[in-house]
Amino acid sequence: MSCSSLFLLFIFTLHIHFLVPTSGKFLPFQRCAPFVCGDQKISYPFKHNERPSYCGYPGYKLDCDGGNLTLLSMESLKYQVIHMDSSEQILKVSRMDLLKDICHGTPVNTTLNSSLFNYASHYLNSTLFYNCNSPSTPQPDRFSCPASGDGYFAFKVDPPSKLHKLCNFSVFVPFIPILEGSKSANISRDTVRDILKNGFEITWIANTSLCENCTKSGGRCGYNWTRQEFSCFCRDKAYPTTCPAPSGMYARVTVAN
Repeated sequence: MSCSSLFLLFIFTLHIHFLVPTSGKFLPFQRCAPFVCGDQKISYPFKHNERPSYCGYPGYKLDCDGGNLTLLSMESLKYQVIHMDSSEQILKVSRMDLLKDICHGTPVNTTLNSSLFNYASHYLNSTLFYNCNSPSTPQPDRFSCPASGDGYFAFKVDPPSKLHKLCNFSVFVPFIPILEGSKSANISRDTVRDILKNGFEITWIANTSLCENCTKSGGRCGYNWTRQEFSCFCRDKAYPTTCPAPSGMYARVTVAN
């Protein structure tokens, strides 16, 4: 038998050897992969609520309800994350308690955790007033709740406002305007809900500048709680900023016929 025939016989009857990338073994590298919730890809500084604490910057946690609804919990309230812009560090959020019916909202003001977030620049202040006595002079943007009677949706209201004297309680809610405020005496609850459903934007404060280089080097971003600093999780172990250039990028694997 010729040498060429022996070579072909070896190829087809024995094992085929080829090159494939080495698989990751380091546990934080495996656990801290970005996750998808609905149409949004979530990554550092945020982590999924059910993932280890080292996968995100302290305080930045998101939940995924039903696989398609991204939720942020903050200061006793839950917010739906409508959109995330990682390059600008912006979240667009809306209060979950007001999405279905503004009459069933939680009677607390919208308050950010100032150590984690700031309001973005383009939003308006609004106040929902509840359980109000009807004034002799009709006020604009009045709505009605079955249990608490008249309410008002007011823009840029100062504490000395007449509505604060007429109503039993109020709730501050920022929003991005999608229409001009109504000039009529009445406004439907559904209209107010749709305005607030559009949400408002907040920016996260955490510095994520190191994460981009870590990701480009093949790593996954995380946090070292012992040293209280950024950590780049690579396939073999954690590094301070980036993964080292691979010396042996491929491993030889044997696959049987």
